[in-house]
Amino acid sequence: MKTLFRKLLSKPMENALRSALESWRLKRVPLQKADATPLPDSSAIAFDKLFREEDLGEEWEAAKKAISCVFEYVDKGGAINPGDRQTIYYLVRRFKPQSLLEVGTHLGGSTLHIAMAMKANRHAGATSRLITLDIDDVNDPEAHLWTNYGVSASASTMLAQLDCAELVTFTVAQSLDYLARTRKSFDFIFLDGSHEARVVYQEIPLALNKLRSGGCLLMHDYFPKGQPLWTNGVVIPGPFLAVDRLSQDDSRIAALPLGALPWPTKLGSNVTSLAILVKA
Repeated sequence: MKTLFRKLLSKPMENALRSALESWRLKRVPLQKADATPLPDSSAIAFDKLFREEDLGEEWEAAKKAISCVFEYVDKGGAINPGDRQTIYYLVRRFKPQSLLEVGTHLGGSTLHIAMAMKANRHAGATSRLITLDIDDVNDPEAHLWTNYGVSASASTMLAQLDCAELVTFTVAQSLDYLARTRKSFDFIFLDGSHEARVVYQEIPLALNKLRSGGCLLMHDYFPKGQPLWTNGVVIPGPFLAVDRLSQDDSRIAALPLGALPWPTKLGSNVTSLAILVKA
């Protein structure tokens, strides 16, 4: 019934209804106070240098070749698209964080790229560790969830094949529970778990409490002003609505969309839905 209903709706109408439902649910969440102190100013992020390919181009091609041996370089199973994976690799190489948290492991597409960038940082003298979090045990040998998406191995197996297993710790937990209880702090946090506005709205303040000064808080599926980014017309409204409410609540928080990248992302475009949180 739900599938039939969606087929009868135009994409703009479907997006409007989804946004309205997300907004209604978000309004029922009590006001969250967020401390923007750890976030960098937008002027401190030099985009022209972040994705400059001259000095990382050959290294990236070697990393991509290695990763593609264990994880196909195509859009698959809801995994983050290939262009976004490259972007995350570059961000980790540029920021060189020591402690990283990923919310939403899923198939491990972004996890592999974070780990390979950490491995390159380690070769350059930096040491780092990643905790990747999911509500499911993505490595469960009995459930083998990865096969549901056409992937041949678990995230932990792929990391071992890339000689990165010791860099990553897998954790099974709800994001809000984990962020509330952990005593760890992080230089780099990637929010890519639930995309519901009511969840992201609560995740961000908790994540900021765990973010070290000047750290990077990266979001996925951020659609500025709730508008489509690609020709398929799809909009995931939650992350934008969450940040928008936080900014209206005078939290001095803004999202800085990464916009157009030097490489392809999806559907023949080079536009990404990745965004970095900054001080407003």
